[in-house]
This record gives sequence, C-alpha cells and structure tokens, in this order.
Amino acid sequence: QNRLAGVFSVGKRTVFYNGSPKQLRYFSDLRIHPDFQKSMLLIRMSRFLKSNKIVQENEISYAVIFSENKTMTDLIEKVDDHFLKKTSLLKFTLYGDYCSYVVPLSKRRKKRRSNLKIRKAEVEDIETMQIFFNKEAASKQLYPCYDFSCLDDSYYYELKINDFYLAFEEEKLVGITGVWDQRRFKQTKIYSYSGFLKSVRPLLNVVSKITRGFILPEPGEKLNYFTLHTILTQDNDPKIFKDLLEKIYADNYRSKFSYFLCGLDKNDGLCVVFNDFTKRIVKGGVYSVSFDTEIGRGDSISPNFYLETARI
Repeated sequence: QNRLAGVFSVGKRTVFYNGSPKQLRYFSDLRIHPDFQKSMLLIRMSRFLKSNKIVQENEISYAVIFSENKTMTDLIEKVDDHFLKKTSLLKFTLYGDYCSYVVPLSKRRKKRRSNLKIRKAEVEDIETMQIFFNKEAASKQLYPCYDFSCLDDSYYYELKINDFYLAFEEEKLVGITGVWDQRRFKQTKIYSYSGFLKSVRPLLNVVSKITRGFILPEPGEKLNYFTLHTILTQDNDPKIFKDLLEKIYADNYRSKFSYFLCGLDKNDGLCVVFNDFTKRIVKGGVYSVSFDTEIGRGDSISPNFYLETARI
C-alpha cells in the first residue's frame, strides 16, 4: 500500500578470493520496519533475489552481522536446511569471528623507538604502494582490491593519497595503513540512553575524564571518529602495524577526533597490537551467504580474512 516496509542491499565488490580478484556480493543494510518484522517479508526478499536471478543458486556471497543483532543471529541458529529449501530463504553460514576495536584518542602514550621510517604517502609513492599491496593483500580472503591511481573515483570518496601512512625499512616499503574521515557521508548519532545509563552517564564521564577513557556524549550529538583501512604489513608482522598505529595515534592525540575504529579477523595476528591500548571491542560474525544449503565453511571461503571496517 505504498508504505516502505524494508530495505536491503546486495551490491557487488571486487575482492581477493583464493588469491585472485573476484566480484562477490555483499549483503548489507537490512532494515525491516517493526510492523513487518514478524511477517513473511524476509522470505519474500529472498524469493525476489532468486526468481529474478539477482543471486544465482550456487553463488557465494558474504555478510557481517554484529552480536548485538540478536534477532538475526537467533533466526540463523533456529532455521534448518529443510525450512531453507522449502521457503527459498538464503542460508547464512558462520565463517569467522570479527572484532571491531574502538580506541579513544584522549590518553597520552609514551614515545617508543622504531627502526622504521614512517611518513604520509605522496603521489610519487603510488606505484610502490600498488606493488606492495598486490603482493600482501592477495594473501587474505575478501580483502578489497584497491587501485591507488584511482583515488578520484567515488569508491574512494573523501580519501586522499596523504591519508595513507607508509612504513619503510631503510628504503623498502614494509607497511601501509590508511585513515578515513567519513563524517561527510556516514555518521553515528546518539539519540538517547537507556534509563540506567542515562542516570549514571554524568558519573561515568567524570571517571572517564580521570582515566582518559570514553566520554558518553549528549543525546543528539554526532560522534567524531575516523576509521583505519588498507591495513597491510610485510608477512603480516604485528610489530610493523604497532609502529604505524603509534604514529597515527600521536598525530591525532586530542585532536578533533574522539576515537578511531579498526576491524580485524579475531584470529589475525595483528590483533595483539591492541593489547596495549585502551579500547572497547564490538564483536560480530562474518557469514557466507548462499541459496545452496550444501555450502559450508569448508566449501566457501578459507580462513584468514580481512573485512574493511570502513566499508561495512
């Protein structure tokens, strides 16, 4: 009746899959109006994708579902293969665990010595960056395929070459990490707090100011943060990533940004770097998505993945 009941996205992106570039669909932005959440709408969405051949029966796609989305995670656990085949509902198979690190930029950190030279990238670095990227990124499943000569393209909106930090060992490039300020097109806004949190927020903020932790903003405020992206180090070395992270932190300490985000495979060796940082961790799952109920973890995508937080 001309009333919007739900939205979802099944766009494609080019990522590394078994070491080679491949276009895979990424399921995201599923929102169903509360009045329709107990209806057949999700099944109708799946049937629409299948009947219109938007998603092929044996096609593998992927999605990220955070643990706080209990409605979706509970549904995935309850539905069996017989129901999936009967209703043409897509099957979500847990592939791996995802950790999103939220790191405040309010705590002074001790300077540490580094044997690496770390600086921001320049146009003259693009060719070297691309060679390094093509070698290292291909070793991780689902890593987005980037072309640093195309930063003017809308796929890299608001991203500039000097938003990339480079780590050099003597004259050799051994690490890349970018920062992305997406506030012009992607915001997180605080609408309200629950009753308990609303009452204790002033006290928590006093403690946070003393400990240099997280400040809970006023309702209606937008959060100021940037996102780490294009995280790559030679042989996935966490020491290189630690030096890059320290430099990025120092450059943004007590700046206009309150914190930054970084997402990694829970089993990625780079995660150990965050043991030395004040942070909060938002957990989720990476799922393979398909109409083929025979597709499981072992048949879809192998371990050691990289999901770009900036593109979730």
